[in-house]
Amino acid sequence: MLVDSHCHLDFPELAGRLDQVLADMATHEVGHALCVCVTLTEFERVLEVAARDARLSASVGVHPDYPDTVEPDVETLVRLAAHPKVVAIGETGLDYYRAQGDTEWQRERFRVHIRAARQARKPLIVHTRAASADTLRLMREEGAEGAGGVMHCFTEDWETARA
Repeated sequence: MLVDSHCHLDFPELAGRLDQVLADMATHEVGHALCVCVTLTEFERVLEVAARDARLSASVGVHPDYPDTVEPDVETLVRLAAHPKVVAIGETGLDYYRAQGDTEWQRERFRVHIRAARQARKPLIVHTRAASADTLRLMREEGAEGAGGVMHCFTEDWETARA
């Protein structure tokens, strides 16, 4: 059995095609897929998609490439993560690849997600690109090992992976 640990079945490009995606999952023996949330305003849509099939679950979080969106707080993330379909916190992390100007908002948002994951006892989905030192530092400072999780969009080196 295969598991897709990171998909965006709620994205507009797949509108009207979910039934075909679910059929393709069966054909290719994909037993589970995690529908990953990128903004809080889209969380309800992610849940609606996940509710369509027992093989789908959801996450809640705000992607680091979305600076102009509703900012999450720990309490909101923990409350939303209590939904039975939600199995993870994220997509979160740091992405300096295209960042211009101050990135402190990304670091603060990442801290909020780590705290929520620890409190909710849910693993993190961490997006990191061109930000390995800060990603590892914040994960250590906030005790991310207490949540666990997966590194997604990992563009760093073997040394960073071992850390």
